[in-house]
Amino acid sequence: MSGTDRRSTEDGVARKQKEPNSLVCVTTFLELVVLAFVILVELLIRLTNIFPLRRQPFLCVDETISRQTSRSQYIGFAFDSDLPDAIVYSLSFCLPLFIILAGEVGLWAFAEDRQRTIRVLCRNCRVPQVTRRLVRFVGVFIFGAFILMVFVDVTKLMTGRLRPNFLELCKINKTACRLNGNQGDDSMCLEKDEMAIKHARSSFPSMDAALSSYAAIFISTYVHGALRSRSVRVLRPFLTFLFCMLSLLCGLVKLGIGSSHWTDIAAGFATGSFIALYLGRYVLRGFNEQVEEEKVMSQLEQILQEQRLLEQMMKELGTPPSLPLQGYQIPRAHTDDRWRPINIKA
Repeated sequence: MSGTDRRSTEDGVARKQKEPNSLVCVTTFLELVVLAFVILVELLIRLTNIFPLRRQPFLCVDETISRQTSRSQYIGFAFDSDLPDAIVYSLSFCLPLFIILAGEVGLWAFAEDRQRTIRVLCRNCRVPQVTRRLVRFVGVFIFGAFILMVFVDVTKLMTGRLRPNFLELCKINKTACRLNGNQGDDSMCLEKDEMAIKHARSSFPSMDAALSSYAAIFISTYVHGALRSRSVRVLRPFLTFLFCMLSLLCGLVKLGIGSSHWTDIAAGFATGSFIALYLGRYVLRGFNEQVEEEKVMSQLEQILQEQRLLEQMMKELGTPPSLPLQGYQIPRAHTDDRWRPINIKA
């Protein structure tokens, strides 16, 4: 290989490293469009009656829908009232986001290695690692939460399962129901608010159980995958147990007051846990940015092949080439991704 070819190769590699990564901007824009579409669909399902609801008839003497909140199993204990959905949604969204923000800022502030940056749009426009990781983790979490809510709400519309306290929620007209042979429909409900009737007819699966379990499993995967420091050995299981217990208590409250069947809660837990595990394991790869062992071995093998080729060229030409391919170390994924030469004299 001549000196001109070597210089052109080195110049091409340098230009490639300095070029801005426009693909990041394109994919980020497309992902934002997808996220906005999912959020829009969820808002339409939850706040409007555009999508039809399965309205199955019922019996006014059916004991499975005759539960009363005033006769909760937890009266006189810790839970004697319903847990508002606004609190469940707020905690399920805000607590994981706060943990992710605190964890990423902590890693950025106390990391010893130089953080990796990427160029977008122009050469001087750099995005630090902490911003890149925050956008990815927060974006995936919010996307998964709204995908979960869309799936749960669509399932509710398709099944139309009555809640255990359906008769109490719809304020059934018992006189009209008896005159109709205990056969009931929505026309016999004194409650005329369409959204209240929709809520009473959408028991399966439990949204509170699904969303709380999703947040618990997602944040548990995050603290065990991203926070790998030896100084947080107790903090990681503490956060995991705390979120899982809060999620379990949320489901028990709904079961105790008669707002959901036990099968609704079990299905909600299973759905939320599955989506959280899928996103954490296969989309974010366990929140671990270390280079995989197979990839490291492949790169080492490539370097050894190039080393043998250089030794053969040195024997044939009698002079060492000027390509800096000797003495390289493989960087970790969260540091600078360029190969850095080690000063080793041949």
